[in-house]
Amino acid sequence: MIPGFAIDEKVRAYVRKSGQDFRLSTSPEGPVLMPLGSVSAKPSDLKILLGGNVLYVSKLQAKYIKKIDWPMVERYLNSGGDAGV
Repeated sequence: MIPGFAIDEKVRAYVRKSGQDFRLSTSPEGPVLMPLGSVSAKPSDLKILLGGNVLYVSKLQAKYIKKIDWPMVERYLNSGGDAGV
């Protein structure tokens, strides 16, 4: 399956700068981009390379996403998360 969504350049830079792999997960507030360790990747996830890092996206969720954007990162940061960036 080829993802049918775009990834905001600010999100790409954030992932590369962090040096970590991330997963797009669901939350009550909407999609949230979290570093692995806070959440685990699943074998069925889509794997998207961003520099030397991997962004995992649920195949089910990928159908509904048009763009992975900065608010998805902010949901994690505002929840008290810190990806070390």
